[in-house]
Amino acid sequence: MSAGPTITLYGFPKHENEPSTSGYCQKLETFFRATGFTTYTHSATLNNYAPKKKLPYIELKYPFGKVETIADSHFIIKRLIANGITSDPDASLTPTQRSDSRAWIVWTEELIYSAIVNTRWGRDHNYNSIVQGLPVPWPLQSPLGWYLRRNITSALWTAGVGRHSEEELESILQEYVDALALKLDGTEFFFGTEPTLVDVVAYSFLANSLCVGEGNSEYQLMILKKERLKTYVASLTERWFPEYRKLLEKVNE
Repeated sequence: MSAGPTITLYGFPKHENEPSTSGYCQKLETFFRATGFTTYTHSATLNNYAPKKKLPYIELKYPFGKVETIADSHFIIKRLIANGITSDPDASLTPTQRSDSRAWIVWTEELIYSAIVNTRWGRDHNYNSIVQGLPVPWPLQSPLGWYLRRNITSALWTAGVGRHSEEELESILQEYVDALALKLDGTEFFFGTEPTLVDVVAYSFLANSLCVGEGNSEYQLMILKKERLKTYVASLTERWFPEYRKLLEKVNE
């Protein structure tokens, strides 16, 4: 049997054995783990080198020599499933369940993550903590932090999320945390005893938010007040990323 394709995942620099500081980069790596795709490597880069000027993107290398570049986690996952390179975590879902899944994914990615990022980079105390924890040599932390903050806050302002008040951001995030805890109450995962794509997404953005140290302090507190979310993150971390010991310690406290 010939070897299958290999993947290079291009994402932001990350600390070893910790979630990515990018929710979308974490989502893609979690998808690989969830589908049992092991022939991938992580390569650190910055978004200005990416095809769409955002991360992640992948290089898909076929055994016969062809190399395909695919950008955006949504389209990467769709292509990998459609081409049979990975399994489909949603294969067992009904059309109604797929619609429900898609609604939760969009809520998480398009509104909640933008609000989270706004609180990280828009609040001085969170920003200072993030800069000190950037996974680059310390002389680069300050200029890289300034560059990222300028670009991120400008993009969020243009998108509209950056125009919300602090109280409005808090209400957006609290509403989501409350709803997610209720959705998972009485069930192991979103749709039963096996995780699906919405679990990949929900877990990835929770893990990402819990890994940013004090740079995500307010939202972390919201999550950690929900015992169901702590057990959910712990269960999926043990399943997919047992090397994330710091994360496990945080949710098992």
